[in-house]
Amino acid sequence: MSGDRLAQEVARCTGAFTRGADPAGRASTHVVTTVLRGLLRAAPHADVLPELREALVDGALSDDQREHLRCWGYRLDPPHGPASSLHTAQAVVALDRAARVLGETAGARAAREDGVRWLLACAERHHHACRDLENLREEVRRPRTDDPARHEVLNVRHFTAAWVVRALLSPGAREVARWDGLDAVRRERLDGAVAAVWAAQSEGIWLWGRSDSTDLRQPMWMTYQGLSALRAHAVWMYQPDRPAPLQ
Repeated sequence: MSGDRLAQEVARCTGAFTRGADPAGRASTHVVTTVLRGLLRAAPHADVLPELREALVDGALSDDQREHLRCWGYRLDPPHGPASSLHTAQAVVALDRAARVLGETAGARAAREDGVRWLLACAERHHHACRDLENLREEVRRPRTDDPARHEVLNVRHFTAAWVVRALLSPGAREVARWDGLDAVRRERLDGAVAAVWAAQSEGIWLWGRSDSTDLRQPMWMTYQGLSALRAHAVWMYQPDRPAPLQ
């Protein structure tokens, strides 16, 4: 779109996305990472970007089940909720993009690297069907603008495996794995996530199963995310400068 139209939309977004105007959104890991990623692309010089990045960093939690590595739950404010591979992957993707656009503070770098290590620390044996890849649903509840005494409820579905693929393919994740000597572990986790993405489609259409019935939905966003994840993996796999494996 034109620069003027884009500037208007950015102003609307940043003006409405404050703690006073949208406390529910500012406390949601999913919402903050979505806005952060969008603004990094649409308005890389926006004043609010460092603030959103620091809110994301400050909202990380320590997981005593995985060596006290920092990760993310569905909320950035207490109560954070349980550690979540979906929200950790979303945070890693957003922080990686922020690092490439804004540069990176020491705190943001440490949090992002911990998030990558947390994703690599899954202890299950079969990474194509582990709990870290389970799809999630969440609700974002916020007061209605026309009647603050009432709330609107936004139901959000998350294709977890596609987000884990994006996180593990990020340049920062590749660097962390290389530094830590975990290239083989990252490849194993990545292969499992890609297999889960592939298994969720039928004839090129991705299917969302409903837990309360046998009906299957075909959301367009899920097919988009599935195709995007597989394309990113295929591009990464095609490295013509890498020697061919021995047959």
